[in-house]
Amino acid sequence: MLLTTPAIRALKKDCSDRQVIVYCSNESHRSIYLHNPNIDKIQIAKFFSNPIDWLLFFLKPGRFLTTNYGNFGTSLYYRKKSAVEFIGEMLAVKIDDKKLEVYLTLEEEEWGRLFLAKYVNPIILHVSSIASKNQEWPIENWEKLVMDMPNYTFVQLGNLNEHKVKGVVDMRGKTSFRQALSIMKNSLSFAGVVSSFSHATSALNVRGVVLFGASTPEVWGHSNNINLYKNLPCAPCIDLLLSSRCPYNKPCMRTITVEEVKSALLRQLSLGKANDNAKTLSSQSATLRSVKPRTL
Repeated sequence: MLLTTPAIRALKKDCSDRQVIVYCSNESHRSIYLHNPNIDKIQIAKFFSNPIDWLLFFLKPGRFLTTNYGNFGTSLYYRKKSAVEFIGEMLAVKIDDKKLEVYLTLEEEEWGRLFLAKYVNPIILHVSSIASKNQEWPIENWEKLVMDMPNYTFVQLGNLNEHKVKGVVDMRGKTSFRQALSIMKNSLSFAGVVSSFSHATSALNVRGVVLFGASTPEVWGHSNNINLYKNLPCAPCIDLLLSSRCPYNKPCMRTITVEEVKSALLRQLSLGKANDNAKTLSSQSATLRSVKPRTL
């Protein structure tokens, strides 16, 4: 859903005289598109919700554009092209800006800010991948990372069935997806594996560190993140192994060290702090310029 937003933006620009209607399979997916100015209407793609549109889709599929990119072995055959660009091709539009989009209300942003206000230097953590367990880093590595950075508070997002990391603020299963995004938007940084949350960093302007193994950063990565990838001869394997376990015990993930992740994370935090300082100085300069000098 998130990866499709640049293509929807380009589609609306190319067809400004037409309505863009997005059909989602469930309410969770629908929530990602709420308040998106490039979408005129969001529908649930079920017979009882929209019987006429549902019938039109199956009788005349040419009326609809779909983005089932998972059927094309993207990591195998499109290694030098990002998934965002590939989705753009499926919707017959050119992607000039690969930045993802999600639109939170002011109330939602404030909720996330207030939630994080009680924690010192919050960093978001997401350690699981629904697409493939071969993309997951050893849980003991995450725990060592948290232990090695005592001046930061790690907030773990995800579902209840995902492994809990010791020493974190556990928010697994305690928020909606939009609430989780509001927490992330107000955080200092992100660390995790390839997942919906790693993609959301692009939409929320959050600098993060993302660990790649079974898939590649060229396809699934974003420029706002430091993407760690060992590029082993057996990778990427996600479209070959699918849900099967790695026969080599995931060397692509195990060879990423805690020190590498920590170093990359500190680099992102330093860049974020530098940007904040630059914004503050720019704001102060603008304020000084707006004040007329007094004549003595």
